[in-house]
Amino acid sequence: MIAAKSTKCYIVEYEAKPGRHIAWLREKVTGRTVNLGFTTVEERQEFLRFLAAAATNRVVMPNVFSKEDDSDCVLVSGDLDFDAPDEIRFIYDDNLSYQFA
Repeated sequence: MIAAKSTKCYIVEYEAKPGRHIAWLREKVTGRTVNLGFTTVEERQEFLRFLAAAATNRVVMPNVFSKEDDSDCVLVSGDLDFDAPDEIRFIYDDNLSYQFA
């Protein structure tokens, strides 16, 4: 396990099928994929509800969807499983947190 880390992220979303959107996080500036280490469907569903709030409030925090501008972001903090050039993977435990900033 690597030490704790905080990173600013942006939301990437696209329409997989009409009416069905898919979203995930990438690190601001670098664009690396950010994996929160979910292990259950419930954990994923909770996170998707969180991301849905960003879509609903896009007018208030438009830069949460932008790679370059970090005035709006999802701040993810926790213990790292690994930190690679193309992906950061966190360990899903009590130390993991994510919030709009």
